[in-house]
Amino acid sequence: MASRIQGITVEIGGDTTKLQNALKGVNGQIKSTQSQLKDVNKLLKLDPGNTELLAQKHKLLAEAVSETKEKLATLKTAAEQANTALANGEISKEQYDALQREIVETEQDLKNLETQANQSATAVQKIAATGEKFKTVGDNISSAGQKLLPVTAGVTALGTASVTTAANFESSMSQVQATMGITKDSMSKVNGQSVNTMDTLSKLAKKMGAETAFSASECAEALNYLALAGYDTEQMCNTLPTVLNLAAAGDIALADASDMVTDAMSALGMGVDEAETMVDQMAKTASTTNTSVAQLGEGILTIGATAKSIKGGTAELNTALGILANNGIKGAEGGTHLRNIILSLQNPTDKAAAQMEALGISVYDSEGNMRSMNDILGDLNKSMDGMTSAEKSNIIGTIFNKTDLSSVNALLANTGSTWDSLQKSITESGGAAQQMADTQLDNLQGQITILKSALEGLAISFGELLMPAIKQIV
Repeated sequence: MASRIQGITVEIGGDTTKLQNALKGVNGQIKSTQSQLKDVNKLLKLDPGNTELLAQKHKLLAEAVSETKEKLATLKTAAEQANTALANGEISKEQYDALQREIVETEQDLKNLETQANQSATAVQKIAATGEKFKTVGDNISSAGQKLLPVTAGVTALGTASVTTAANFESSMSQVQATMGITKDSMSKVNGQSVNTMDTLSKLAKKMGAETAFSASECAEALNYLALAGYDTEQMCNTLPTVLNLAAAGDIALADASDMVTDAMSALGMGVDEAETMVDQMAKTASTTNTSVAQLGEGILTIGATAKSIKGGTAELNTALGILANNGIKGAEGGTHLRNIILSLQNPTDKAAAQMEALGISVYDSEGNMRSMNDILGDLNKSMDGMTSAEKSNIIGTIFNKTDLSSVNALLANTGSTWDSLQKSITESGGAAQQMADTQLDNLQGQITILKSALEGLAISFGELLMPAIKQIV
């Protein structure tokens, strides 16, 4: 600490200067080296098997040891001169004692750095030795019947990359395990069979990574989002392919697709077995109306639980959102207006209720369930036949919020056969998401994406063979 040596001078090479000035240069070097070491150590926590980072750390530790030795030598020179200065009354006893403490602290720093440097040297030596062993891995694998890799120095570099890929996948699966709050030995029921939970989910992520546009690591992240939603192992196995199809079909991030599926199903009170149907309907709506999967998801999440009462379920919900989108009312905006329209019909004001009664419009059937919106709005259209535009506007403005009138008019203009035809196509949309996802990949860029996913799977398999050796080194 600079405060410990304030006021103390030292003669070095015939020049007399303040000790803190004499140490200014080396302290700056030490600070810079420590900053670089901190950065390297931070990166090593994320990628402990990275040999380039390990080499940099070894080099920086050697520099830190050299710089600290230089500082300690200067301090000890000052200490020798301080004995005379103390006797002559040129410095106080407090200054002298503070200098001794600075020396002790620097000696401790040097000892710690030398220990780290020795450990680093040992690790580098082990990595070099293991690197030679990596060269034989290609031949070891060939015992299965096919030599996958040439026995060259390149295997070492490939080994490092594979270990990094495998470590990232392992880390993602560890996050899934932590989110689920289970151990590696935990068992689950899948299709009536008792299976190891983490083994099953890891195999699923690798399988989906090899067969879809998404890598195994990305699939592991998607599993974590499903775990956050409280899904059990069987539900995760059943839902992951659906989430991947939605993400690919809509060209959206896996995280967004996972949230969209789980949040929408929760809001609509749907079971996991209905996820595929909902996603197929969203894909069909996006392909037949002027909207996207992402915008539909925003709309559905905005409506939330209000949509539970819609007679036609998600098919009717998507139909209404598709019609609004065709009229330029999309995403959360469309969801907000549709929610308001539904609430206005379900809970009308006194004036609105009187107006609907006068027109003979029933929102609910004889069993107390909400009728389809096409029927309700169709009846409203018919009841206004022959009226002037002003009369129609007055009636619509009485029943619905003024902010929702453009949306109401868009839906009214598409009741009857137009609505029925669109809803029928959405209802009969089985396999639409898979087809849309396949179409998105039916090009060169898509094939490259699939190839990258498959190569990552190979890297994970290779890396998992090498990870035990790397873990031992680390």
